[in-house]
Amino acid sequence: MIKTEKYAYSDDQQFYEGVVAFDSALVGKRPVVLVAHTWVGQSQFETNKAKKLAQMGYLALAIDVYGKDRRANNVSEAEALMNEMLADRQELLNRLLLAMNNIKKHELADSAKVAAIGFCFGGKCALDLARSGINIKGVVSFHGIFDPPGLDHEGEIKAKILVLHGWADPLALPKDINMLAEELTERNAIWEMDIFGHTGHAFTNPNANSPENGMNYNPLADGRGWQRMLNFFEEIFED
Repeated sequence: MIKTEKYAYSDDQQFYEGVVAFDSALVGKRPVVLVAHTWVGQSQFETNKAKKLAQMGYLALAIDVYGKDRRANNVSEAEALMNEMLADRQELLNRLLLAMNNIKKHELADSAKVAAIGFCFGGKCALDLARSGINIKGVVSFHGIFDPPGLDHEGEIKAKILVLHGWADPLALPKDINMLAEELTERNAIWEMDIFGHTGHAFTNPNANSPENGMNYNPLADGRGWQRMLNFFEEIFED
């Protein structure tokens, strides 16, 4: 039986509220997957992804980057909330690490087996976790944004990286794909990119319907990407 619960955590400045999902019929600890949200903030979209991951036997946390009750109701609010984070990528990373370190203490968490996925802005979050050099198993970016954080990260990237992206995504163009590949190669990451042709931004979101802006749901890419992610998890979480 899949259960979802609000998951509160905090730092010295504010409270955060995500959603944790797990299969209560399973016994024992299980791998952890963080689900980083789009620019809107933690929403039902990420909660649904967490529930699907719980069905596969994972402990999934749809994280909250913006803070409790800070969610966007329109494009301008989403842009303002996201830009607040983009202006301080160290603070963004701190909030990601806060969520990760909290869920690792959960009674069902196998703290040695942690991964992160993210969608759009959340894809950037997943990549930033990997770029920090922390020792997690892997990250997956779905139609993410690729610009580096500009922080003084050095050394090898320990997390394996899977990038699932649309070739026609206007928010991360082919030149950006190449730049990310060069960056990850330079830091000796184990990485893979699956680039879907005739596919734009937000291809996993059934509510995306703005082809004139390069944003449209693509069920074929969505299904293929999710399956590729599951295969990736089987690999990285293998004992």
